Parts: sequence; structure tokens; C-alpha cells
Amino acid sequence: MGSRPATSGRAGTSKNATDVKGKQAQKNGATRHRPAANGELASEPEVRLVGVSKTFGKKAIFKDVNFAVALGELVEVTGPSGAGKTTLLRLVHGQLKPNAGELWVRGRGLHRWWRRGLGRIRRDVAFVFQEQRLLPRLTAFENIVLALQVRDSQLPNRTIKERALEALESVQLAHRRGAYPHQLSAGERQRIAVARALATRPRVLLADEPLTALDDENAAIITHLLEDAAAGGTTVIVATHRHTFAASRILRLPSARVVSNGARRPALNGNGHANGVSNGVGNGNGNRNGNGHGNGHAIAVAVRAPWWRAVVPVRERPKRVTKASRLPLWRRSLAFGANGYRLVVLNGLRSWSRDARLTTPVIGTIALLLMLCGTLALVGIAAERVVADQAGQASLVRVYLAPDATSDAVAALKAKLRADSRVGSVTELTPAQALAEASKRPGLDNLSSLSSANPFPASLDVRVRMVTQVAAVASSVKGDPAVDASYPTSYDPDTYSRLRHITLVAGSIAAGIVLLFAIVAYAVIANSMRAIATSRHQEVAVTRLLGARGWMLRGPFVVEGLTTGALAGALAAAVVAAAYLLAVRFESAIYVQMLPGVGATEVQYVLAAVITAGLVLGTATAFLGFRKARE
Repeated sequence: MGSRPATSGRAGTSKNATDVKGKQAQKNGATRHRPAANGELASEPEVRLVGVSKTFGKKAIFKDVNFAVALGELVEVTGPSGAGKTTLLRLVHGQLKPNAGELWVRGRGLHRWWRRGLGRIRRDVAFVFQEQRLLPRLTAFENIVLALQVRDSQLPNRTIKERALEALESVQLAHRRGAYPHQLSAGERQRIAVARALATRPRVLLADEPLTALDDENAAIITHLLEDAAAGGTTVIVATHRHTFAASRILRLPSARVVSNGARRPALNGNGHANGVSNGVGNGNGNRNGNGHGNGHAIAVAVRAPWWRAVVPVRERPKRVTKASRLPLWRRSLAFGANGYRLVVLNGLRSWSRDARLTTPVIGTIALLLMLCGTLALVGIAAERVVADQAGQASLVRVYLAPDATSDAVAALKAKLRADSRVGSVTELTPAQALAEASKRPGLDNLSSLSSANPFPASLDVRVRMVTQVAAVASSVKGDPAVDASYPTSYDPDTYSRLRHITLVAGSIAAGIVLLFAIVAYAVIANSMRAIATSRHQEVAVTRLLGARGWMLRGPFVVEGLTTGALAGALAAAVVAAAYLLAVRFESAIYVQMLPGVGATEVQYVLAAVITAGLVLGTATAFLGFRKARE
């Protein structure tokens, strides 16, 4: 270049500049100014690198880079392949952390707290990737709409669509708004990427080889758009192999040498308007000649001041930045809710429908696991009720009376039992009462139809005070003339112990089955989630680079998981309910009460637990997939 090297960004690292960056005015995104040498207001650099170095392992990409870019300035970063142009842009965007030095972007030090506040910075700093990084599941129009929703979720949907359409028209691709990235050429995808970045109206725009794969006509369009963005107040940093744009300065890597370009744009006064006029014509190639002709990249016309300005010099005054009118709070709140619904609920349901092939095994596995658990829960409730009933019946001994027992013998037996201190109560049951009691139990009610005679004898229900004394009381009535000699009592010393043993064994087997099935289910779900995470990895990465907030990233995964879990839980609950209805319907036909003590209330609790467990499992599976996709 024929011009002399410009001063590096180290000149802007004075203590006053550092103090200004720490003030509250910088935090809210306001334009930052500092007093200049001539008393006017000069803008603080939007991007400032002070002694920045970056290495990968033992390989040094660049060292001690000092560079500052002002508001509304267009600069170029040039150099051969591998010089670190893309690395420098990624540092400014927060994708990488410098190994040494200070890096300030809009007043925030990325060298201090790298991860903190990255989303906010990326919403102000747009990036045109060399590989485009368009979301393959969205159309060209939807890619730009998503960027606008992420950038400002309080914009009305109508405004977002208008801006997206204007961005497509600016790159002459409005007719391709419904095309997906795989249906576009490389040049069209590159233009869509530029349109997406410009549509968000960023404060800083980083472009990595934006003219790659473009013909001369489209390259001229992109060049004009980026230069107009700088003229409108956007700080533009372009990485390119050779000088192409009408940049004010050029940073050459890896030498970190900064040179001035003759095609310098008029300086901005902070509100996006030029306040100075050049005195020559720039040729866009780094040379300045007051009498020469330019190539059209940056042309400034010399204006002669009136004669009286020599007597009364002009005094420049800083112009106030007019704030754009904001929508009312209720409109912004309504727009935020609508955009949140689209970003989370609709995107989650859309992703679920597109991943149906991958989520179907997850639904089936969760449904089988919940179906098994629900069925075992009903069986467990029935077993617990039986054990509790047997525990209550253990202290009750039924003494069967002989058919020829006289009333005096029965009265004597009753008096004998009531006189026993171990007996709490004695109740006499007639054959009719015994039959009525048996008719309430499934299976026993049909015994009366097998014979015209009543099969149930008269008996005495003896309630023993302590379970340990039941055997002694049962033995005391044996041989009594009023007691049936062939079958004196209902006492069976092994019944209760056998029941508890069977319950314990059945519970252990059920727990083992559930554990084994859970291991198999985890393996199936994990494999499915890995496939889902692989398919969604690019989507999560690109959305994060656009500056999406945490809820915008996790929300669609949660919706997808809730949908999967709800379907699996509903399917399992339907099967469990059908199994219960079948058991109740046919238990009287097989003379066995299959689920004793299990009523409609217990079944409702089990079904609710099955559906809730499905939602929990689906959400946990989605979070697992989100973590893998984020990694």
C-alpha cells in the first residue's frame, strides 16, 4: 500500500478510555463518547484488541495484535490462508478465548469473563460464516425470521416478517423464500447468510469471506450492502484474502500490521450520519489522489466553504441520538409471548414430528416400561390388601358347629369361650348368615347353585386378643360335643406364613423384572437420544451463535420430551386400564378374585402415576438429548 501505517489500537487503551467502558451507559448499549483533542466528541471503539495472542496447542496463530475499530467503520482483515483471519473474527464473536491480551467488544471484556453475557454480545454482533450455517430444517425465509426472533423477541410478528422479506429482496432472493438450504446453490446460501446478518440490524457485523462462491454481479450486491451498513452506523469487520472493500483501514495478518486505505469513509457523528467531507477522490486500492478518478467504491465531492467562514469559524456540536420510538409495554409483552410460543412450542412440535422416526422407539420403550410398572402396581396393591386382610383375620378363629349340636351344647361352648381371658368376643353365625357372607365374595357366590342344600354350616367367630394365642384357643375347643369333629376350626398355622413368603418372593421377582427392563429401556432411549442429538447438534450450535437465550434452546427439547412422554404414558395407561377391566369382568367366571381390594379409586391413582411418570421420563430423555446436542 502506498499510504503510511496507521496507529494501532494501543493508542485507544488509556486509563480514561478504560474507565468510560466500565460505566453504566455502556451496559445499556448507548453510544460511547470521549473528549477528543480538539474538544469535540469522539466515539469509543466498538471493538478493541490490546496485545491479543492466540495459540492452538504449541502453534501460535498470531501474537500481540493491537487494533481498534470505531463506530460505523469498515475495516478489512487480510492475509494468506492460515494467517488467523477467521480466528480473529471468532475471538471477537466470543467463540474463542484469547490466550493473552485484552479484548473489548462494545465495552465488555471478553478476556475476563468469557462465557458470561455471550448471548447478549452475540445479539449485538452478527456473524456471516464462510460455511453459511443455515438451519437445514428451515426455509430461507424461516432462517431469517428465526434470527430476528432471537435478536429481539419483543418485535411483533408482522414487523419480523416484513424485515425478513426486505432482507431477501436486498439480496434479490425473495422468489426463493420457500426453498430449503439443500435446494439452494452455494452462492444463494451465502447471500441468505448475509441477509440474515443484516436483517437483525447489528451494532457490529463480522463477515468471514462473504464473497466466496459469488459471481461478480452478486459480489457487487453484497459489497454494496456491507458498505451501506457501515455508512448507516454499523461497525463492519471483513476477513478476506485480498483487499476488496472500501475499507478505512486494513489489518494484515499474521504480521498484525495496520495500514490506512485511501478510500476512507466520512467519519460518523454517532447517529449514523456523516459529519465530514473528504477533499479528494479515493480509488479503493489504498492510494489517494486529489486529481484522480475513483472506481466507484468511495467518492467524496469537495465543497468550498463560504467566505464568511474565514471570519466566523464553525463550531461543531454533538448531535443528540434520536431514540427509535418503542412500542407500548402491552404490545411488547404480547409480542414476547407470541414469539416465545413460536420459538418453544411450535418449534418443539415441529422438531418432534420431523424426528418421529427416531422418537418412535423411545415412545414404545417408555410405554412398555410404564405398562409393566402399572400392572405390577395393581398386583402389588392387591397383594398388600390381601396381606393386610390376612393379618386382620389371623386373630379370628371360626369354630364350626356340628350338624347335630343341641342348643344347650352351643350355649355351653359360648359360655366357655367368653369365660376365657384370651378371647375378646364370640359371634354366632347361622348357616343363612354364612351363605350371605360367602355370596359377597367372587367365586363363592356360585357354590350355592351347585346344590339345593346350603353348603355353609353354622359357626362361632372367635376374636382372640393376641395373635400368639390363636393356636391355644383353637386347641381348647377340639373334642367339644358342639364342635364338628371332622373340621373343628378354620385355623391353619401355615397359611399366613406361606402368604407372606409368596408375597416377598413375588415382590422380589417383580423388582428384578422392572430393573432388568429399566436397563434395557435406558439403552434403547440413550441410543435414540444420541441419534436425535446428532441430528439437532447443528441446530443448537447455530442458534447459540445467533445469541439465543437459554430458554430458547432448552424449550423445544422440553416440549418434544413432554410430547413423547405424554404419548407413551397415555398408551401405557390405556393398556393398564384395559387389563383391569378385563380382570374385573372375568374374575367371577373363573371363581377367583384376581385383584382383591383394588377398586376404581386405586386404578385412577395408578393411571395418573403412569402418565406422570411418562412425562418425567420423556422430559429427562429430552434433557439428555439436549446435553449431548449442546456438547
